[in-house]
Amino acid sequence: MVGKRVFYILAFCSVVLAGCGGDAVVSAVKSAISLQPAKVWLEKVSFKASDDVNDTSPVTVNIVIPYKPDLMADLSKMDADTYFKKVDQIKSDNAGQIDVFSWDIIRGQRLDNVPITPSKVTGEGVLVFARYSSPGPHRIAVGDDKEIIIQLEKLDFKVIPVKN
Repeated sequence: MVGKRVFYILAFCSVVLAGCGGDAVVSAVKSAISLQPAKVWLEKVSFKASDDVNDTSPVTVNIVIPYKPDLMADLSKMDADTYFKKVDQIKSDNAGQIDVFSWDIIRGQRLDNVPITPSKVTGEGVLVFARYSSPGPHRIAVGDDKEIIIQLEKLDFKVIPVKN
């Protein structure tokens, strides 16, 4: 009976992930076999910037999905200033173990339903970093939401889950 269940899970994953890249399929199969619950469900993000965002300067926003627990722990301790100083080195030190999605948002800008496509299904979590000129952590951990709005204000930002 267990063998049939695993077969059906693998068959289902194969059908669902047929359009995904090879790494995503392998990651999904490993997750299904080990029965690890997914931690990352994010599929879409929208951006809404106020007219006085960051004192009218552009804000770089990164959505980061690490695939190693220790990397997630390290990133969770960083403020945005530290993260942005180290991001290139972090990406090169962790090739294949991190996804970074990046945008430069200007005052008054609206972007709706931007797709987020993780390279694997085994992400350890989602972090949002925003490069503001004002002091502060400018880092927020995202829960298990499928869709979020990133509201960029004058001195900081907030993440608003979209409930469907």
